[in-house]
Amino acid sequence: MTQGIESIITLVTAKLENRGFTVMREFSAVDSLVHADKMLGVISIDECRTVAQAFDNTDMSLCTEVDYALCLRLFGKSGDFVDYEDLSDACTKLFYDIVSDGSMLICKMQMSKAVQSMPLKRLERDMTFTVRVMQKAEV
Repeated sequence: MTQGIESIITLVTAKLENRGFTVMREFSAVDSLVHADKMLGVISIDECRTVAQAFDNTDMSLCTEVDYALCLRLFGKSGDFVDYEDLSDACTKLFYDIVSDGSMLICKMQMSKAVQSMPLKRLERDMTFTVRVMQKAEV
């Protein structure tokens, strides 16, 4: 099981970049208009909940299993909403990249249909998934 949410976010960031997305964290100061000709991937943590306490089998230290619900807001290129095929292909491949990764314990995963984001003039899809991680208390 993966230790810590930051390692998951780093892994997902790499997968987003491999599929052609410019990655940013939620509420970042990046202006989406600067990246008008690029697809965007915005990562946010929607929810975090404790599942159980357990012993790490490597050193028998006590840890907590935590489920993180992550949301990826995936945007196409800015303009006239003509990049549906490119966005759809990138999103589908990203979906299977994440769900088939053996280093992450995915509990649930889903992807929305594409919609038009009028303020950004981009197509948009949401990909949400719940991943279980092992957290250790820092002393």
